Amino acid sequence: MRAFIVSILAFAAVSAPVMAEPVTGHLNALPQALTLDNPGKAEMSSDRLILTAPKGSDLYTSADGGHGTLTAPRVTFPAVGDFIFSAKAEAPFAANYDGPGLVLWNGDDYWAKLLFERLDENHSVVSSSFATPVSDNSYHTRVPGDVHAVWLKIVRAGHSVCFYTSLDGRDWQILRDFAIDPARPLKVGFLSQSPLGEEFTATFSDIRFEAKTFKDYWHGE
Repeated sequence: MRAFIVSILAFAAVSAPVMAEPVTGHLNALPQALTLDNPGKAEMSSDRLILTAPKGSDLYTSADGGHGTLTAPRVTFPAVGDFIFSAKAEAPFAANYDGPGLVLWNGDDYWAKLLFERLDENHSVVSSSFATPVSDNSYHTRVPGDVHAVWLKIVRAGHSVCFYTSLDGRDWQILRDFAIDPARPLKVGFLSQSPLGEEFTATFSDIRFEAKTFKDYWHGE
């Protein structure tokens, strides 16, 4: 259903990239300064990021490669080697497919996202996509409609990336494990999207980044 709705609204081809701009401020948990790609508003304090996505913004490519859009605002920084990166994503949903997420980025044709998105007024879901450049679209964990925050985590170990989610930031569930091209430098960070809504503002807190290899595969720790 999502693919059908978005195919009506999306551009015939993937939209052109927008140059990155520095984000004012610094998140204590992160090792480097952040940059903002695509129109959007990023507000940052020492321990949280508020990222507002404008109307019609999305990070999506259809599984058949026929259409897509890369307009969702992204706030990212370079990440080298193994790491554990997680955050609490709070989502005052208004429209279907509104959502906050974490993202891996190596350009328009190579990216992955881990997303907490609204399906309808009664249900939300944690989903993911990996585009190389054609994207898969996976729906993992249904979340009751009255839950407006989840924890998301991206872990890199060598040539592998794992996605995780949690309802409390302690008990993690692995969602997927996929191989990445080790020759591609990656950025990692946050995204916000509102493909059908007027605007969507996500808040990221409890942010954690550690340059280390996990010991527990099932929990990413």
